[in-house]
Amino acid sequence: MRDTINTSVYLPVDITIQGDSCLDNPFFVDVRGVFSGPNGESMVIPGFYNGRSWIVRFSPTTPGEWIYRIISQHLTLDDAEGTVRVGENGNGNIHGRLLINPSHPHHFVYEDGTPYFLFAYEADWLWAPGLGDPEIVKVRELIDQIKDYGFNHILVNVYAHDCTWRSGKTSDKDYGPPDLYAWEGSNEKPDHSRLNSFFFENFDRMMRYLLENGIVAHIMYKVYNKMVNWPERNSPEEDLYFRYVTARYQAFPNVLWSFAKESKNEPDKAYLANRIHYVCALDAYEHPITTHDDQIFYAAEDWNRTIDFCTLQIHDEFYLSALREREKRAWPIFNSEFGYEHGPGGPEDLTYRVGQCPEELIRRAYDVVMAGAYPAYYYTYTAWDVIDYSHVPPGYGYFKILYDLFTSLEWWNLQPHPEFCKGPARCLAIPGRQYLFYVKEPSDRRAHIMARVDALSEYTGFFMNIYTGERTKANIREIFVARGNGLYRLEAPLTSYGSDPFVLYMSKEGG
Repeated sequence: MRDTINTSVYLPVDITIQGDSCLDNPFFVDVRGVFSGPNGESMVIPGFYNGRSWIVRFSPTTPGEWIYRIISQHLTLDDAEGTVRVGENGNGNIHGRLLINPSHPHHFVYEDGTPYFLFAYEADWLWAPGLGDPEIVKVRELIDQIKDYGFNHILVNVYAHDCTWRSGKTSDKDYGPPDLYAWEGSNEKPDHSRLNSFFFENFDRMMRYLLENGIVAHIMYKVYNKMVNWPERNSPEEDLYFRYVTARYQAFPNVLWSFAKESKNEPDKAYLANRIHYVCALDAYEHPITTHDDQIFYAAEDWNRTIDFCTLQIHDEFYLSALREREKRAWPIFNSEFGYEHGPGGPEDLTYRVGQCPEELIRRAYDVVMAGAYPAYYYTYTAWDVIDYSHVPPGYGYFKILYDLFTSLEWWNLQPHPEFCKGPARCLAIPGRQYLFYVKEPSDRRAHIMARVDALSEYTGFFMNIYTGERTKANIREIFVARGNGLYRLEAPLTSYGSDPFVLYMSKEGG
């Protein structure tokens, strides 16, 4: 019997396994941990080889005493049983796994019941600046910078090699191709039968720092436009890769899975569904899974039932596209890619050929969230392999204003009500209690909001400039004018905001 391991709920611990293997390649050894919890829980977690020994990584989902035993068809095992004693978690950033909210299926909730406003940041190569540095100083600095602006969700590739639009080492801040390959060998001459344990130890350090800071890792197994030499599809080597990543990271509660970035480029949707089934069969924690930008896959019921939420890449109709997806199915809608903020040098300061000004990007983000969906932020100097965080882009501040506004409200209860608006305006509401209007082109405010609102005198509220966060108290009884049949129209101009977009929030007293 092994010594008892002491840990906290939701905190991953590694159980090291030694033994004699009947296989020449230790990466293909099948080893698993069978865990029994204090309330009758049962979990079977696959292990992985870390270059020296086999590991079963486990994070307990409840306090108390967990009993485990290690099983393997390939290892002769000693000390195959043990105990994990679990206390409460004292880190206020850690709330357990992220789940689809059963009461509000267009939204997410943490395992402990804490609501989660998905506020994403694209950083495909986040792990790359830490390669060769046990302290991952640059990775931590970037994470520290973005978490201060509310970002709680990182889109990251397990591995990405290079970008066609900025290929090769163009500067000391260009991390493509990376200093380590995810497999042994190289991208040009890979050995896909063996993973690079040093690469994944670095990925582990990134994951632990994200967990400590309450940031979810949206892990994309594959990517179709980053020049990666992947294992042959449906081969034992590809199974090894998917099994390895799933085994190594499923114990982290701050995980969402995605089959791939740009999976629209995968013509064989049956293969895609097969890979998703494979991950789900291995994942004892049942993390939500999705795939990126694949309208054909989403449209087919036999396939879309394999995923838990929709990840879009919509560069127009930001609002209407999300509304259409909500009508199709009650699941979270995530527009993960709707624009890219240019660098500090202006519109031509790009690492990718396309970019927008920060004001345009935040206007698009409001269109997304006003449809009851979730946004992602892209910055040209951190989204891909060129990573320069020496300056803070203006978009950070704009997005923080959006985050602070929505997380101060019961956003999961607010539903899109396009029928309450005319012109370029949007509405989220709990009719009869709360209304949030967004006017993105306020040149003629009087034409934009037409709402059915009872008992206006019982409402209080405020206007807010989306660029500055400035708030102005709204006298609800004065700003709406009756139009008949229970309809009201916004009549009051806000000259102090000029032509800036604004929101109007109004809430019934006591509601």
